[in-house]
Amino acid sequence: MSEARKQLGNRGEDLALTHLEALGMRLVDRNYRWRGGEIDLIMRDGNILVFAEVRSKSGVGHGTPLETINYKKRRQIERCARQYLAHKKVSPDVCCRFDAVGVLIQKDGSVKIEHIPDAFRLGE
Repeated sequence: MSEARKQLGNRGEDLALTHLEALGMRLVDRNYRWRGGEIDLIMRDGNILVFAEVRSKSGVGHGTPLETINYKKRRQIERCARQYLAHKKVSPDVCCRFDAVGVLIQKDGSVKIEHIPDAFRLGE
């Protein structure tokens, strides 16, 4: 991955985090990695544990940021979330959801954030 792409991703995650915190969510963990998978942001939204996938792009020539979250990526996030819950010994009674956050950072510096709460469910 190029340095420019890493910087874009990091900036997108920072903007997404600020957006989610402005909605009242609280950061629990960031960039949780496990066997080829990663969850960008793990947040608390009241009593719900939120696994948030953040996708950042600088243009929509090949689709919007959210359009890049395909079936394979959702399965990877799901496996990683299951591992997180087991590793952190999270009670099975805790409600979880998967959110998607698309961050479009244009060359002129303008930013558009699209947040979809409960973007997908386990096994979809």
